[in-house]
Amino acid sequence: MMFFIRMIPSRSSARILLLLMLTFPAYSYASTPLENYQALKNLQHLNTEKNRDLVNQLMIEASNEEYQFLQAPIYAYIARLKTNDGNWLEGKHYLDKAVSTISTIKNNDLLIDALESISWIFFIRGDYSEAILYVQKMAEHAYETANQRGQIVALNRLALSYIELDLYELAIEPLELALKLARKTKNYDSEFLATLYLISARINLDDVDPNETLALTLVAERIPSKFNSDDGYLPRLKGVVNEQLGNFDVAEKWFKLSESRAKSSHDVRLLQIVSLSLSELYLKTNQLWIALDYAITSLEYNSQLQHANTQATLHYLLSNIYQQLGDDKNSLKFLRAYADYQNAASDKGTVSLISTMDKRIENIKRQQKLAQLENSLLSSKVTSQKNKNKQQVFIFIIIALALFFCFFIIVFFVHHRMLKTQIVSSMKDELTGVFCRSYLKNYLPAVKSRFERETNQELSLGAVIIDCDDFKFINDTFGHAGGDKALKAIVNTIKTQIRKNDLLLRWGGDEFVLICESVSQVQIQELAKRITRSISDLLIEYDETTLTVTISAGFALHDKTEDFNFDGLIKAADEFLLATKKRGKNSYLGDNFTELSQDNYSNNFS
Repeated sequence: MMFFIRMIPSRSSARILLLLMLTFPAYSYASTPLENYQALKNLQHLNTEKNRDLVNQLMIEASNEEYQFLQAPIYAYIARLKTNDGNWLEGKHYLDKAVSTISTIKNNDLLIDALESISWIFFIRGDYSEAILYVQKMAEHAYETANQRGQIVALNRLALSYIELDLYELAIEPLELALKLARKTKNYDSEFLATLYLISARINLDDVDPNETLALTLVAERIPSKFNSDDGYLPRLKGVVNEQLGNFDVAEKWFKLSESRAKSSHDVRLLQIVSLSLSELYLKTNQLWIALDYAITSLEYNSQLQHANTQATLHYLLSNIYQQLGDDKNSLKFLRAYADYQNAASDKGTVSLISTMDKRIENIKRQQKLAQLENSLLSSKVTSQKNKNKQQVFIFIIIALALFFCFFIIVFFVHHRMLKTQIVSSMKDELTGVFCRSYLKNYLPAVKSRFERETNQELSLGAVIIDCDDFKFINDTFGHAGGDKALKAIVNTIKTQIRKNDLLLRWGGDEFVLICESVSQVQIQELAKRITRSISDLLIEYDETTLTVTISAGFALHDKTEDFNFDGLIKAADEFLLATKKRGKNSYLGDNFTELSQDNYSNNFS
C-alpha cells in the first residue's frame, strides 16, 4: 500500500492519503505486519468495537502474501480470543486454519506463540489429550532451540496439565522452575501466570496453610504484568483462599470483583468459573436460591465453551442444591446426567474417581502420557546442554531414577486406593450393603467437628433408631431367607427417603440407626414419618407369599447448647423407640435431646 502511494504524482498522493485516513481508523494499523501482529497480541478480549475492528481488519490482511510467515500465530491468537469470548464456531474455524499453516512458521518465537495459543484453546475446552500434545511439541522445540521464553511457557503449560488433572503436587516443581527462569529473564507476564497457577495448586493441597497462600496472592499483585491491571482471575483465587479461611464475606467481595471484571472483558471462561465459585460459596452458607441461580448461570456460560468435565461438575452441584431445596425430581435429573457422564467416561477407559468428592482424573494411560511429557522436557534439556556437559551417563541415571520414582508413586497411589476400598468394604454389612456399627470409629470424629462448626442454631445432629416390629415372627414363619429379604427391602426403602449425606447403619439384628447432620426438628420428624409410612406400605414377594412389615422409630435431636455427646443422643432416641413400642408399634416418637450424660462419646465405639 505504501509503495503504491509513492508511485502516484504528488498532488494525487495527498488526496488518496486523506481518503485512506477517513476509511480506516488511525489506531487500527501500524506500518509492518510484525507491528500489526504485536498490536493483536496486546488484545486480551473482544469487548470493545475498537478491538473487534482491529481483529476484523487483520483477518482480512492475514490472507495476503506478505503475512504468510505470520498466518499461523495470527489465526491461533484470533481463535483464542473468539473461544474465550464464547464464540466457539468462529474460534474453531480459525483454529483449523492455524493448525493447517503451522508448518510454514520458520521463526522460533512465532512458533512458540502459535503453539501456546493452540494449547490454551484445548485447555479451556477441556480437550486435555490435544492440549498436552501441543504442549509437548512446544517443549521439544523450546529446549532444542534454547528458547528461554518457550521453556517458561512449556513449564507453565506442563503445570497447568497437572492442575487440570488434579495432580496438584506434581505441578509445584515445574512452576518453581518457571518462576525462577521468568524472574531471571524479567518475563513478567509468564511470572504472573506461573504465580496464579502456583496459587491454584496450593489451594487444593491439604498440607498447605491458607494464610501462606493468601500471602502469595499479595506477591502476585505486585508483578508488573499486562494481565495484572484488569485481570479477574487473581481476585477469584483470593476469594477461594478467604473461603478456605472461613472469611465468607471477604470471599464474596473478591468473587463479585472477579465477576465484574469478567463481564467487562466478556471473558466467558472466567464468568463460568467465578459463577461456579459463587454458587459453591452460597451453598456453603445456606443461601440455596442464590446458589441455584449462579449454578444455572455457570451452566449457561459453559454451554458456550462445551467443557464436558465442568458440565459434569455443575450437574453434580445442581443435584446437591435441588436436594437441599427438597426438589427430588430435579435433583435426580441432574444426578442422572452426572452419572451418565461418569459412566460414559468410564466406558472409554479415560476417567476414574480419585476421591469421595468425585474429583476425576484420567486412568493410568493418561498418567503414562504425563510421565512421557515430563520425560520429554527433561530429555530436551539434556540435548540442549549436550555440548557443554560430557557427563551424560550420570544425567541419564538421574532421569532413570526420577522416572522410577514417579512409577513407584503411581503404584503406591493405586495400591493405597485399593487398600482404602477394601477397608471401607470390610465395614459394610454383607446382607444389606449399609455400614456396620464399627464404622463409627472413623466417622464420629468428623461428625463432632462439623457439629461444633455449625452456625445455624436451628440445625443440629439428629439420630433415628429403627426397629422391625415382630421380626421374630417373620423369621419363624418364613425362615431366615424370608427375613433376609424383608431386611433388604426395608433398607432399600429407607434409602429412598433419606438424603445422600445421611448415614444408615445396621445396629444389629433387625435394628438400624440413621444419623442426620445439619437437620432441624421439623425435618427429622418428617423423615421418621416418611420412613414409617413407606415401610408399612411395602409388599414383599417371597416364594408364593406376600410379606408385609412395619417398623417403630424413635428420634432425638442434639441440643446445640450442649457439648457433643453421641452416646447420650443414641440413648435418648432409644428411649423414644421403647415408648413407641409400648404405644402400639408402627409409629414414631421423638423430641429434642437436652439432658446429656457426661460419658465420652467414643467410649462405646473405640
